[in-house]
Amino acid sequence: MRQRKRFLVLVALLLGLFLIGTAVRSQLDFDLAPELVRTYVLGLGVMAKLGFVGLVIFRNFLLLPSMVLLTAGGLAFGTLAGTLLGGTGILLSGMMNFGIARAVGREWVRRRWGERFRRFEVRLEAAGPSIIAFATAHPLGPMSPFHWAAGLATIRWFPFFAAVALAGLIRAFAYSYFGSTLLEIGSPEFFAATGLLAAVALLPLAHRGVRDRVFGVRR
Repeated sequence: MRQRKRFLVLVALLLGLFLIGTAVRSQLDFDLAPELVRTYVLGLGVMAKLGFVGLVIFRNFLLLPSMVLLTAGGLAFGTLAGTLLGGTGILLSGMMNFGIARAVGREWVRRRWGERFRRFEVRLEAAGPSIIAFATAHPLGPMSPFHWAAGLATIRWFPFFAAVALAGLIRAFAYSYFGSTLLEIGSPEFFAATGLLAAVALLPLAHRGVRDRVFGVRR
């Protein structure tokens, strides 16, 4: 009964966050374009950096893709600051998702999802924090589902924290570097950043072990 009440409270909290996020999103005067996000963030003045980190943390509830936000971070603050701010937002978002999922309780989820959850859990725990790091670092990979799933599995919080902290910086750097060159499209820096982004996205998949783990977990 206690677990059920806790679950209902968390469901109500998540629904509330989505409703608030939808309302806030409707008030944001920008579309899904890095240039418009940059204009909005810089318009916050002294709160620009804090506002940007907040957008990254609550991006799921605001229905904002990370690639747009992280690119806008580089466009607004440059590669270094965009990487640090974006990586911080990814880490705090990941810890929030992990904490909410852990609070729900894996036993409750196991009882509802049964064998399907058990198979997924076995694969996720066999891969360990490495699959969390890969999903977080890969520019095109979905981060949040893996962060939620880690909270439901038996992965401990510190390995999760370390994996997301490092991998989040990698993802943020790839997009921030790319975003910092958008004001000079066609420049050598732009092509270098584009090549780096493509390399970060594609090179890991050249390793058979990575492919087996990623696609195995997804199945």
